[in-house]
Amino acid sequence: MARNLSVLEVLLIIFFLTILALDIFLMLLVLGNPSGRSFVPECPDIPESERIDCVPGHVVTENVCRWVYKCCWKPVTHTGAPRCFFPRNWGYKVGKRQNDTTGFTAKLKRLPTPSLFGYDVPDALFAADYQTSNRFHFKITDMDSKRYEVTLENIDLLDRTPKTSNLNYHVEVINEPFSFKIIRTSNKRILLDTSIGPLQFAHQYLQLSFRLPSTSVYGLGEHVHQQYLHNLTWKTWPIFTRDATPTKGMINLYGAHTFFLCLEDTSGSSFGVFLLNSNAMEVILQPAPAITYRTIGGILDFYVFLGNTPEQVVQEYLELIGRPFLPPYWSLGFQLSRRNYGGINGLRKVVDRNRGAGIPYDVQYSDIDYMEGGKDFTIDKEAFPRLEDFAKDLHGQGMKYVIMMHPGILNNSNYQPYETGSKKRVWIWQDNEFAIGQGYPGLTVFPDFSNPVCIEWWREQISEFHKTLEFDGVWIVSCYSR
Repeated sequence: MARNLSVLEVLLIIFFLTILALDIFLMLLVLGNPSGRSFVPECPDIPESERIDCVPGHVVTENVCRWVYKCCWKPVTHTGAPRCFFPRNWGYKVGKRQNDTTGFTAKLKRLPTPSLFGYDVPDALFAADYQTSNRFHFKITDMDSKRYEVTLENIDLLDRTPKTSNLNYHVEVINEPFSFKIIRTSNKRILLDTSIGPLQFAHQYLQLSFRLPSTSVYGLGEHVHQQYLHNLTWKTWPIFTRDATPTKGMINLYGAHTFFLCLEDTSGSSFGVFLLNSNAMEVILQPAPAITYRTIGGILDFYVFLGNTPEQVVQEYLELIGRPFLPPYWSLGFQLSRRNYGGINGLRKVVDRNRGAGIPYDVQYSDIDYMEGGKDFTIDKEAFPRLEDFAKDLHGQGMKYVIMMHPGILNNSNYQPYETGSKKRVWIWQDNEFAIGQGYPGLTVFPDFSNPVCIEWWREQISEFHKTLEFDGVWIVSCYSR
């Protein structure tokens, strides 16, 4: 008599049949795609440590890898290494190249390879710029479509371009598949080599990989790193700013720092790499050693900095992005902040209790509960009556007062900051009108701080509110509600 199958056995059979059906469906798609049939991947014996994942974030079978994506397949010994990885003949090829005294440009044509995510950019432009003897800038853009590029406010390129004979680096380009190397002039060491993986440039998927000269890699963030020196055993670090509590693990936190530093050897010679891109991204570290940047928009806009020491590299980096703000002396003292002290009476009790205990206490904060209905530049007169006197009392005791604000302005014509901001058209636009979202006070509009008029409007609002409440600093927080 036949045995009845268990629920688990039935589910496993359904699962395997589903995978088989998916394999067949995808293979049929490929057979109906002439470009997919014509491409033959070149799969030499690529070491496991040097493989670049062909299907990141997906688990695929060997058939799907080989016949649908036309990538290479080989089992792995480390669970983090990819089984399905890029062949050597993927990416772009160089067309026309034009040189000048400050760099060169090269037109890139996509090779007839399968599309991983669709909407691939067929024609790209590689622009190389010798900015200083120690700073090399390159970017890869779409030749046929304008894409968002982050602007740098601090950079001054006037009279900074050196003669090519004075460069501490030189660049070698391989035409097909397109790749390039950045080489230190003094010792011929290859600092960066993109031939380890192909350039990927699609509408919402951009990727570039670099082989590195050493495993001494530092930087990237913001995350909770357990040590300064990175572990290169197949680690993926997400970079996308969010309001999150710092915890163990590889989660993305408040800041976005796309810069890393590589210490080349024991002499101290170092270089750094910075990607100027504001989209969500992730950075993959692997034991080749190599690093891969993946992002979902914009362009690939990289800066490379050379130095004789790590300190010199950091100085080069800061010269580009701007040096840190020098904080006031009082901000280095003990500061106290939380949400909801229970109104003005609760706030005063906290201050008195800490001072009574003899705690060296320099700064008191107020979170957004001091506002009327969560609106910037207002005070809740019922919960915080005479808050301006509280600020003066703190100053009388040698203390400072910092308030929270959020750049989300209530979408209401009876609200003065909204009225003045609308007249000056300082809000972010979407589809030919002000973009509206949900913030702490309700439906909000968002200041466009890339607009100089908006910066001046914001400064005016802060200055006017300071006449009512004499605060010493402002903590600008995220403007969404929870």
